[in-house]
Amino acid sequence: MLRDEILAGFHRWPVIVAFALAGTLLGLVFTYFWPSSYRANVELSVELNPYRVLDDQYVPEFANAEFRNIDDYKHWQMLQLSIVVKSDPYLIETLTRLREMDPYWDSIEMQDVREMLNAKWRNAGQWLLVADAENSLRAVEAVATWRDVILNLTNDSIAHSRELFNLELTLRSLNDELVKNQLQGAALEEILGSLINAFNELNNAEGDFPLSEPDRVDLFTLANQIAELISGSRVIIEEFPDNGAPFSDYPTWVERAILIVERDIDSSKVANIALNEQISNVTSEWELGINEAHGLSATLSLNKPQNKEPEVRQVRSYSLAALIGTLVGLLLWILVFLVQITRKGYL
Repeated sequence: MLRDEILAGFHRWPVIVAFALAGTLLGLVFTYFWPSSYRANVELSVELNPYRVLDDQYVPEFANAEFRNIDDYKHWQMLQLSIVVKSDPYLIETLTRLREMDPYWDSIEMQDVREMLNAKWRNAGQWLLVADAENSLRAVEAVATWRDVILNLTNDSIAHSRELFNLELTLRSLNDELVKNQLQGAALEEILGSLINAFNELNNAEGDFPLSEPDRVDLFTLANQIAELISGSRVIIEEFPDNGAPFSDYPTWVERAILIVERDIDSSKVANIALNEQISNVTSEWELGINEAHGLSATLSLNKPQNKEPEVRQVRSYSLAALIGTLVGLLLWILVFLVQITRKGYL
């Protein structure tokens, strides 16, 4: 019966042990002749303060995307950092430093280094840098050098991103000033039109009687607006004709007011040209700096944790190889046992 065969098979423990020991021996022999690589890892502290998510202009420009919440911003920053640290400039610098350190690396190509190194992360916080190599010394050299390169080059990029943020603040200030000047210029143009109309009406009037109260109020309102908009023009109110003054006193005052307004409009136009030129120069500088910052945030911070030296271990140790070999031996015995009972017609 099938049940009897199974019980008999599992009671042949010397055979089972023999298969297990054979598997263990094969695992050890395989590891001896084909030794496993070594893996070194070291921690890297990665911190990000995302409070500028709505202020950063260059990051959305670089990413060609809008970040609507902090989580999206943080995830994109971490993803971008993981891409940057394995980019060609980082790997070339890593390999260059390794070759200066040890002649062994002269025969290693950049693609080998790319496959050797890896960064493991879930979010901001502690990242784990990993390097796989033929022996423990090479693995430690690779991961330690890569970490130093990451710290050096990313800090340079972050410095550029901080410069970009300062440029953005400058641009905002210049644009605010330009808008203010343009609004003031538009208001002065309107005042100028009213003054010219008043001047023409006064010149066409006959007689030298006092100005009507409504007309006088309108002119005085214009005088107050000029004093508010143009610095140092308070004199236009001080020289305003007294109540009851004849018509003939007003054209002179209006003409003087027109000159003051026209002079300020001209000055404003010159200032706007200068502001536009400044904005253009700062914008060009900002655009040139975008690629140098590599999309990394100005508030990103990378540091080497204190007393955290690389840890190294063999990827496939002798004990692991023995365990796997044992399991393979047991699976092989099960396969042989199934073949035997199948031949006897039980399956």
